[in-house]
Amino acid sequence: MIPSRGLRVRLAAAGLGFALATAAGAETFSLFRDGAAPPDRFRLFPEPKEATGPAARDDAPPDLAAAADAPEDAPTAPAKRCVLIDCVRLPIVPAPKLFTTPVTIWTAGALLGGFVDGIEGPGHYGFNDFHFTDEGYFQTWTYGGGADKASHFVISATVAGLLFDAYSLRGLSPDQAFGLSLFTTAVAGVLVEIGDGLTPYGFSAQDLTADMLGATAEAVLKRTGTDDLVGFRIGKVPTTIPASVLGDRTGTLGLDYTNEIYTADLKLDGLGYRLSPHPGIERFFLVSFVFMTKGYGYAPPIPSRYQQIGFEVGLNFPAILRAVGVTNETWWGDILIRAFQFFRIPFTQIGGYYNLTNHKWYGPGAPYHYY
Repeated sequence: MIPSRGLRVRLAAAGLGFALATAAGAETFSLFRDGAAPPDRFRLFPEPKEATGPAARDDAPPDLAAAADAPEDAPTAPAKRCVLIDCVRLPIVPAPKLFTTPVTIWTAGALLGGFVDGIEGPGHYGFNDFHFTDEGYFQTWTYGGGADKASHFVISATVAGLLFDAYSLRGLSPDQAFGLSLFTTAVAGVLVEIGDGLTPYGFSAQDLTADMLGATAEAVLKRTGTDDLVGFRIGKVPTTIPASVLGDRTGTLGLDYTNEIYTADLKLDGLGYRLSPHPGIERFFLVSFVFMTKGYGYAPPIPSRYQQIGFEVGLNFPAILRAVGVTNETWWGDILIRAFQFFRIPFTQIGGYYNLTNHKWYGPGAPYHYY
């Protein structure tokens, strides 16, 4: 993959359908489900049920159960749900078929994003003979040290999660949303790699494997209702490599990933609400495993380049947003929450980091320094 464009193009174009779906979409398409789901507090969309009176579901969380017996002037339940700017009024009823107009537009938008991402490489580097390349995964000899694969994983997970939510919003069952979001993300990844196969990069089976692993991980989290517990982010960590280290080296294709970091997060708000209906301040924090590389992507290779892992405790901005009343009932609320679910905000966490090359631990400033 050509790294400089994956984050920019694929995410933006994967969501291309949401604007068109809003215009195409009427409120006759819908959701959900035959089996029981986790309580509404943990999911983007509520579980549909037949209107049988004021009785609350057995699996409803305490606040929703109480609402069933609340007086008429009590606050009403959310009237709509949004995925980016595609908003649908509740209740959502099952879609009459798999490929309704909004679902088709979302799918076409994601596939168009993969095509545009793939064709940008040949457009930039020129069309070469199609070829495959063995990039490796996380070996120290790879051009990105594995950071490129972590990038593929996180971006594909985000795209699959967005599509799952969009398909659910537009009436597909959980199994349909799972299968179609996974399939669409995979095909978009293939289109990207076909384009890369016509550039100096080449078609990388390792990139595609990372795409599939990320998409599958997020789709499983969405399908099982555990995406409130675990998530994946990408962040910027501005780092200057000393001139004495760089010498007269030049950058190779793409970027060196020195300025990026990737996280797998345990969301304490999701954990807290599972343990108590009224979790404390811990819900505003994340515990994260992180991975980054420093000094990769130069020719000749920097001898002191390294891979680094670590653990962080940081602020959970989506939980903070929800606490002040931002929800996915509005398009701007959904966009804000998703943005903070995807981006790691610099200097809002503290952690320890282990250099896999020199086998030393470093403190909170490690992501922003070259050692």
